[in-house]
Amino acid sequence: MKKIVSCLLGVCILFLSGCAAVKGEEKKNLVAASFYPVYIFTLNITDGVEDVFVECLAEQSTGCLHDYTLTAKDARLISDCKVLVVNGAGMEGFIGDLHDINETLRVVDSSEGVELHCSHSHHEEHSGHHHAENSHIWMSVDNAMKQVENITAGLCEAFPEHREAFLTNAQEYMQRLELLKADVSAVKSQLRGVSIITFHDAYIYLAEDVGLEIISTLEADEGGEPSAGELAHLCNEIRENNIKALVTEPEYNGTAAEVLARETGVKIYVLNPVLKGESSKTAYEDIMYKNLEILKAVK
Repeated sequence: MKKIVSCLLGVCILFLSGCAAVKGEEKKNLVAASFYPVYIFTLNITDGVEDVFVECLAEQSTGCLHDYTLTAKDARLISDCKVLVVNGAGMEGFIGDLHDINETLRVVDSSEGVELHCSHSHHEEHSGHHHAENSHIWMSVDNAMKQVENITAGLCEAFPEHREAFLTNAQEYMQRLELLKADVSAVKSQLRGVSIITFHDAYIYLAEDVGLEIISTLEADEGGEPSAGELAHLCNEIRENNIKALVTEPEYNGTAAEVLARETGVKIYVLNPVLKGESSKTAYEDIMYKNLEILKAVK
């Protein structure tokens, strides 16, 4: 009996030692992605690399990070991680404070080398404000592929021992994104020159990819819903520019789109800006394919 007890104690000690080692290794090789799109990209690049762990900094239901404030949970994650992958292009306004939390933190900016476009906010157009650079770069498949390249390069520098695995994963992911890009090109032949109005500034890069022309963008959080006079002006704008679609996001809760649709007969199309979703490696492709199917109905 004593021998059995001794053996069991030995097994327990080995098990607990192993758990401690895994916990320490996890902390050492922890990668945080700022929010959903770059989280999905990073999951694909690190797939199967057992001692590199990826977590999403902002909750996967957070959406854009323009006005995001770091939580205590975020601070703990940043203090533990070795690498933080960000979208960049002005999306993460809290970046400047990170090294106060973790002096050795390596930040990988996935927007490096991506050509940025300006937003076309209806509110800015009527207030005299300058157009800001649009940070929703992942909505272009070409940009997403560039982001994957940048993230791969950053992870290879941070974890050189896993370079080959990262490069292999990235190559496989790029092949899938190439297929998505081919579908985008096919849709472009149908939509080239079609004019639309959007109700979120996330669609400028997608619109360019498929040949759509955004005449105006209405952001409900940038000055509220349009006034009656502005709606009348937009109705005229829709008729004069032969607008074919009003594009909203799944969580749009304004009334302007419905008013304009009712007054002009133009249909509303709901496109997903890939801001939230499941922790699936194919999530980005799945959402974008659905967006393309919706766009094929624009006439």
